[in-house]
Amino acid sequence: MTVLVRNYISKDNEQTMKLMEKLSNSIGVGFDARKWKDSDKLRLFSPGLQRQTLIAEENNKIIGMGMIEARLEPSGIMVGYLYNWIVDPDHQGKGVGRILADKALEVLEKIGVDKIRINVGMKDKDRISKLVCPMGFDPVFITFEMEAKKKMEAKKKKEKIKS
Repeated sequence: MTVLVRNYISKDNEQTMKLMEKLSNSIGVGFDARKWKDSDKLRLFSPGLQRQTLIAEENNKIIGMGMIEARLEPSGIMVGYLYNWIVDPDHQGKGVGRILADKALEVLEKIGVDKIRINVGMKDKDRISKLVCPMGFDPVFITFEMEAKKKMEAKKKKEKIKS
């Protein structure tokens, strides 16, 4: 198996959208295909931005992807993030994710990050821990999330009841 890791290009939009749909279904978070298509330029490599999308490709077929970003936190440390990481289910267990991760770590190291973080869905935390802890990652945070639309709808409903 020869896996090429490269930067995302606009012609990858359709194939990566299908991977994102699989990821969304797998971890149980929402995905909006229209917004994915509209935000294509955010995934393109730009030397001025510290964000890019890496593509794993075999025989001209995208078999995995991952997004990386480096941000200066208010604490003054530069943090690299790995997110929206997925390997096509037909190619899982073959080292594709590790090849992508090694490239991502290399890029983030060149940028000069102090720490690297991965947010993981609760139902996948044990499986992902087995993959990333041997690479040197330690579990540090639990992230809580709320859908803003649901909060607004609940607030409006509550206000109507009071009226």
